[in-house]
Amino acid sequence: MLDGILKKSKKPILILAGFLLVAILLNYAVLELFEQKSFYRAAHSLVGIIMLMGFVYTFSSKDTSRFKILTLFLVALIPCYLGTVFSDLDIKFFGIGSHRNPVFHSGIVFFILLFVARRLKSFLPAAIISAFGLGLGSHLVWDLFDRADVRWIPGGTLDSLWLGINGLLCILLARTFLKSRFKKVES
Repeated sequence: MLDGILKKSKKPILILAGFLLVAILLNYAVLELFEQKSFYRAAHSLVGIIMLMGFVYTFSSKDTSRFKILTLFLVALIPCYLGTVFSDLDIKFFGIGSHRNPVFHSGIVFFILLFVARRLKSFLPAAIISAFGLGLGSHLVWDLFDRADVRWIPGGTLDSLWLGINGLLCILLARTFLKSRFKKVES
């Protein structure tokens, strides 16, 4: 879909800029909806929304209706945002001194959700759970680039490994889980 648009257009940069503008406007709307004002919150949610746009794009094909792809994006938007927020709940529960503890800054909650939901055959719960995992994974990967210090894990290299492995596992498992349910909807 995107490849076809970019090839037909004489100005692919303008189209990509348009997609980025859509992501920024959606990010602003979601931040307003949840009354979030922090720069870090805005950065995490914007990265999550951009990843969600790419994630949803990977499900599009010539046989997939645009309505299904748009529906997937809209269903996934809020759970993805909540996934980007989840890691920062440690501040609310334990204070700033315990921020980035390895329980909240990992995929543990998402992995438990996947384990519980593995028997669900319905597409909607799979889309919601996968979107949460994608948002959580995007948060962890973004923290990786921010050189975040994960509490109770010594040294910068182990922190990076922890965030990177957990973030990538969240993203890959979210895609695999949703893809297994998406195929059933398509057939």
